[in-house]
Amino acid sequence: MGGDGEERPGPPASDPAAAEPPVTGRRRPRPVGTILSAALLVVLLVGAGLFALLREDPFTYGGRYVTDPGTVLAEADRVFTDHVAARQGVQSAQSRCWFQLADAAGSEVRPDLLCGPALFVDGQDDASWLRFPLTGTPAGGDVRLSVAALPADPAPEPLTDRELLRRPDGGEPPRGTGGLTAPAVPQALPGHTAVGPFPDVTYREPAGPARLSGPAAAVTVTGLAQPDRVGTGDAALRPADGEQFLAVRYVVEQGEGRSPTPPTITYQVGDRQPVPVPPALTGPGTTVEALLSVPTDTAVADLVVTDAGVEQRLSLLTGAPGPDNLQVLARTSREADVDTSRQLPATLSAPGRVSASLPVTIAVRGGRLEWFVRDERPAGPSRALLLLDVTMALPDSAPGAVPPGLLSLRLPDGTTLRAQDLDDSPTRVITAFDVPADFTEGTVVVAGSATFPDGATVELGDGRATVPVTVPAG
Repeated sequence: MGGDGEERPGPPASDPAAAEPPVTGRRRPRPVGTILSAALLVVLLVGAGLFALLREDPFTYGGRYVTDPGTVLAEADRVFTDHVAARQGVQSAQSRCWFQLADAAGSEVRPDLLCGPALFVDGQDDASWLRFPLTGTPAGGDVRLSVAALPADPAPEPLTDRELLRRPDGGEPPRGTGGLTAPAVPQALPGHTAVGPFPDVTYREPAGPARLSGPAAAVTVTGLAQPDRVGTGDAALRPADGEQFLAVRYVVEQGEGRSPTPPTITYQVGDRQPVPVPPALTGPGTTVEALLSVPTDTAVADLVVTDAGVEQRLSLLTGAPGPDNLQVLARTSREADVDTSRQLPATLSAPGRVSASLPVTIAVRGGRLEWFVRDERPAGPSRALLLLDVTMALPDSAPGAVPPGLLSLRLPDGTTLRAQDLDDSPTRVITAFDVPADFTEGTVVVAGSATFPDGATVELGDGRATVPVTVPAG
């Protein structure tokens, strides 16, 4: 109200019936913190979804997630396939490697993979799985697995917990062997050779003598075989087409003791190149088993021993000694069974001396069949030198040598052999007879007259003595 008494106009009163202002559709701004929280929530939710997607079927090892499990199995599949091929085994198109769960309801895997099925030579249908060890390496908070190059055991095993096998791709292992059959025994290359032992080979003894002896070593064949195959599993072999296996077992022992150098041993099959035996297997005290692949029509296959320049052979087919072997050295019985003395009347004379008649005692005290006697040898490989210890003693005198002219050896077939002196010394005598290598009996005859190297003579007149000499056969 003013001084003139009039009231000032006030703000207009609102009209309840007046229209509302138009709505623009915009919201009031929200606080910045609220927007960031919502965005973070969305990112977390999306990340969790991707993480769950990546670990759709997670595997853990020692409580940590396994990174790239598919890559682990891909590498394991390659290792498994290479291993099967190297052992000449077979696998099916469905053969793979699988993780093994510790618990069918969990995600923890065991420290090895099962790979299969696969079959090898001599394999069994109910054992066709191999176990490959795993090694874990930390990778951040997870673990990276690597597979071993070889299985824990080369022998396949049965699949007993099929329900525990898992792959990221969800594949299931085939049942049984997936239609596999064990592969055939592989063939050896022509001319194949090997050193044993061969536990699965059954040897037969040679039908006759199968021994040779030389300056350093003696070799005896103790077993022969012609197996259809050797070895089992991965080690199994059968001959190549057109060939057969020959197996031989022989023993190397001390020889004649005339050389300290071990022999050289080879195998000679027909006109093929000789196959050398390692020097470590040629010394005395060694038992050797050997395998050779030879043509099926092989008629000659020999074990060849070269000893201080002496070459001898034993057949790999029969064990028989070669025709040019030193036959007497193949014998196991070479000692002469004799220890006898005889007394005869004799007349002894010497230049410038008076002749004297008196009894003499002739003694034969043992002997032996030999091949090597100093530089002397028998007439051929089928002969031997029978050495005899023959002495003559005068009354009240020590025994001395007998002049070879008084001695001869009568064989059972009537053949008479003259004694030889293998010592060129004028004071010593080595009495020997050149006899057949298979000599077993004969009779030494003492008779006649003879002259000593110093010119003295001994005459037995009508006197005559016989001494049987035997050597056991063998």
